Amino acid sequence: MTSATHTAEFDPFSPSAMDDPYPAYAELLRHEEPLYLADRDMWLVIRYDHVRAAAKDHGGLSSAEGIAYHRSTLPVLFGLDQPDHTRMRGLIRHDFSPRGVQFWRPFIEQVCGELLDEAVATGDIDLVQQAIILLPVKVVTTIVGVPSDNLAKLKLTAGVLESFIANAKVGEDAPDDPDENALRLRAAKSALSSVAGLSTFLGGLLEERRAQPPRSDVVSKLFAAAEKGGVTENEILWLCLTLLVGGQETMTHFLGNMLDALLNHPDQFRLVRSRPDLIPATIEETARFYPPVQNVFRTATTDVVVGNTTIPRDARVELSFAAANRDPRKFPDPNAYRIDRRTDGHLGFGAGIHTCVGMHLARLQAATFLRLLIERTDDIELIGELVKIPSPAFRGLDHLPLRLTPKGGRPAAAPVNGGHRA
Repeated sequence: MTSATHTAEFDPFSPSAMDDPYPAYAELLRHEEPLYLADRDMWLVIRYDHVRAAAKDHGGLSSAEGIAYHRSTLPVLFGLDQPDHTRMRGLIRHDFSPRGVQFWRPFIEQVCGELLDEAVATGDIDLVQQAIILLPVKVVTTIVGVPSDNLAKLKLTAGVLESFIANAKVGEDAPDDPDENALRLRAAKSALSSVAGLSTFLGGLLEERRAQPPRSDVVSKLFAAAEKGGVTENEILWLCLTLLVGGQETMTHFLGNMLDALLNHPDQFRLVRSRPDLIPATIEETARFYPPVQNVFRTATTDVVVGNTTIPRDARVELSFAAANRDPRKFPDPNAYRIDRRTDGHLGFGAGIHTCVGMHLARLQAATFLRLLIERTDDIELIGELVKIPSPAFRGLDHLPLRLTPKGGRPAAAPVNGGHRA
């Protein structure tokens, strides 16, 4: 163990880092130890072995004060420590297991098919805004058991809450810049107001569902568990909120990231077109290369040793899954996107007890979407600028303007010079 503190000049909240942190990660990964970022009074853990070990240290590194830089205590699943986390996750473990999600395969096939049929018929389309965002909303509302009549409200609130998780810092954690503080304070107030509104809205929907016959969805099973004293009404509300928000935003980001990576690596897109058996490997390489959740924060409950460095009690510690997935000590040539590489142990879905509860559902949705997209198109071309979400914690796209050429057909318009084709 070393008493020396390794520091670095890196601000994860800077515009350049939010736009593309990977060049900075490549430099930071030269360090052998966790780094202290003095301007933010936080620790950054980036080496693969360190991140994986820290993500599993549930006693020394707590999630109870939130997964973002600011401290918050929303009772969402990813903000729970043991034993509450294991108890709550156990209520939905079967539904989101590899076998459990297969029950929904026909429904996911149907939704993907309908969305892609309409997208291909349109030709020129912002695939994120007009198709991708609709898939996870329709899927997760059905699995949870919430009516999808209010898709727009659920989607909007999920986005605002994600923004709060990623960016807002209030109270003593606010930055010195008054303009940045004011901006994030407004974001926090807006998000908390939206959360309160969604809680009321969702509570009403749950009451309506309680009066209906049980179905093969999560809510029905939670109601049954509540009758046996295994979960409270408030816990049902927050668990459903967690699933609705997490199931929407991260899946939207994952699909956008997958197409971004494939379009920027046309040789890999051609490879998976010619070998659909590589679709599962494409999903795993995308999760390694562009994880939708780039990092999470923990709070040190005691002095914690990571590598050979002691991180002091009460410190905020960022675990960077994105950087760890580019660690050359674990993945040779880590900045190359290769769908035929070995990705064993990647951290694209996290690690430890907080490994993404919906990762098997995410894999199924992504594999189905990509397979049906390939089956329905001869060519896909980027016809404008893709727009990434401005976030230090998440990686995804807001806009992805594409021209889709149907199988055996022609595009709706002439190709645009400079576009990426696949």
